[in-house]
Amino acid sequence: MEQLVARAKSGDAQAIDELYTQYKGLVNCVAHKFFLVGGDVQDLVQEGMIGLFVAINKYDEQEGPFPAFARLCVTRQILAAVRHSNGVRQRPLFNAVELDSLADKLADTDDPLDILLQKEENEQFFRQAKRQFTPLENEVVSLFAEGYSYEDIGEKLHKSAKSVDGAMQRARNKLLKLL
Repeated sequence: MEQLVARAKSGDAQAIDELYTQYKGLVNCVAHKFFLVGGDVQDLVQEGMIGLFVAINKYDEQEGPFPAFARLCVTRQILAAVRHSNGVRQRPLFNAVELDSLADKLADTDDPLDILLQKEENEQFFRQAKRQFTPLENEVVSLFAEGYSYEDIGEKLHKSAKSVDGAMQRARNKLLKLL
């Protein structure tokens, strides 16, 4: 095994392929133990294969057997991906509401009266929603709509990113109740 790893480490493509084939089951097994927000098992398998590649390149036979080291690297890579996907910066992506459906509704009709009524209905909805928000939630939603990140909003409002996230979640829940 150590000879195969040494060949792979030196760039032997056949040895790398052989190791990927041998350890594909391990990577799948580890990947199926985790959940990736906004992703699927195949995304985790890809992360695990990156971990296997790292294991091949960083393996030192003085440290112990390769299979244990490979498992450790695969698990760490997958855990890093899961932690990253659960981070505050990623939440807006997974809590997003698709606005294309609203545009599709407007595009479905050619009648100017229907378009005007829909526009008026949308404006009324947003006015009602704005009345439901606290001043902080209004500021956070407005700045987020302008493209600011949670960190940037926090700096502007002298709040932590966690406070900004909380305000955003409360505003989102209020919008969902109105819908």
